[in-house]
Amino acid sequence: MAQTALKKKAEQAQRIYADLAEKLGFRPIPTTFVADERRKDLFERFCSGENPFPESFAPILANMRKDAVHKLMSEETIPQTPAIAAVLAACSSVAAEIGALRGDDASKAETYCDIAFAGAQAIRLYLANYTSPQFQAARFQSTARVLNALNGALYKYRDKNGRHVSFHAYFMEQQRKLVEALALPKPSDQYTFMSTKEDLQDLTARMAERTAPELEELAFACGACGCMLRSRAEWESSAVGKAVMAMPLVRVNRETEGAPPVWNKPAEGGPLSGLKVLDLTHIIAGPACTRLLAEYGADVLLVRRGTFMEQEQAMNEYDGWAGKHSIQLDFNLPEQLERAKELIRQADVVVYSYQHGAIDKFGLSEAEIRALNPGVVYANLMCFSDTVWKDRPGWAPCAEDITGLSIRNGSMEQPVNLTGVPLDYFPGFILALGTLQAILRKLKEGGGYAVTTSLTRGAQYLHECADLCEAMAGAKAGTVAEHCDETAWDSVLRYVDGCAIGGSCGFPGPAAVNTRYPMDSERQRFADGSTGWRQ
Repeated sequence: MAQTALKKKAEQAQRIYADLAEKLGFRPIPTTFVADERRKDLFERFCSGENPFPESFAPILANMRKDAVHKLMSEETIPQTPAIAAVLAACSSVAAEIGALRGDDASKAETYCDIAFAGAQAIRLYLANYTSPQFQAARFQSTARVLNALNGALYKYRDKNGRHVSFHAYFMEQQRKLVEALALPKPSDQYTFMSTKEDLQDLTARMAERTAPELEELAFACGACGCMLRSRAEWESSAVGKAVMAMPLVRVNRETEGAPPVWNKPAEGGPLSGLKVLDLTHIIAGPACTRLLAEYGADVLLVRRGTFMEQEQAMNEYDGWAGKHSIQLDFNLPEQLERAKELIRQADVVVYSYQHGAIDKFGLSEAEIRALNPGVVYANLMCFSDTVWKDRPGWAPCAEDITGLSIRNGSMEQPVNLTGVPLDYFPGFILALGTLQAILRKLKEGGGYAVTTSLTRGAQYLHECADLCEAMAGAKAGTVAEHCDETAWDSVLRYVDGCAIGGSCGFPGPAAVNTRYPMDSERQRFADGSTGWRQ
């Protein structure tokens, strides 16, 4: 019988998981990767239903889902699905060790990781559902706004030498600056989904007048983001590529001394129950990290200036709100900035993913946060390295394009971006794994820790995973389960009521299920305008 794509991916996940355990030194609990062919029909049936888009536009989302699901159920040149599965299984192992160290009986904990649901983690923003009419309208507008000719995930342009360039400006202000810097002929808000055909013709002609390196520098100089598409060899020979390669997959450094904390035995909410996580993140990658910490029981408080309804990037951010409370703080107001500092003093973990230095002017640099709370675990996610280009903004599709993944996934002549936005979710999960390891070390050794990774370091690891899978092709792998009747995988989405946006909210089921700490759907509820921690 021919090996199916899901089974091949499950075997690849085993190899990557073993590689991760060796690289990061965590203690694996019994882990089974599941290649259940029944998931194909489950996801295919789902794609046309549970659709939050307006009726006339619902087919657009349905087709996006179908295309992504088809790719995730097929063989992958870049093994994004096995890599995601391996990292999430690793998180489960470290979480179980944290629970045990806190006095819980996790001796029989096991992990089951479903490959199809692991693939779904890269397209969560396509799959999620919500029934609130007000939020449906707001999120559709957020989606439609970025579906234009300047979206580098959708359109690439050739420069005067025939090299591809892509632009990544998904905030309105970034797009405005990019339009002005490129001296385009009309205001930024007139680049829309409806004008794409004519815009493509104009931009194609204009990009052919310059070189890709010039356009890359121009995009970064104006505060937006863009890049020349590089091969892997070009990336690895560049200054920024070398700096990223010099970084470990996730760096966990002890920064301060201190006694191990005295944390109570974890409650049924999970091994992180009772821990306070202050969430200074946005878009997808950072929130993916803190959402995972919430799934393991942490009390996560998301800090924002506005309500959930007011977020410009609601299209991307909705999925990352699950399981959290939010507090609205304007750092320009002294009393609200002081409240933020008070929360920092109370936090066990602070997670940060804005552009480097974005909140330094408020006295909230990493060093100043550590001065407020010397024992804190400070987890930081950026696009590039923590040395070269550390101050530059970046987005997941840019990380694919600049590191050579798009070319490796396609070709130099026809680069192809990966399925969904794995270079957001995957690095976010890597940061969560590093944060869990830092929490574990804090329990054992005490002290305060810094955890660091980046979007492009995650991209580089996908290259390494592809190399590993290619080198081990045909080698004997461990046992793969072909069926698993875990209830978490009975449906694509798990629903919860009582969220801040109203209506019913559905989020994709987890890829990894820990038998000692199964996720309760009720823990996906999120609340707005909270005055502080949940507990």
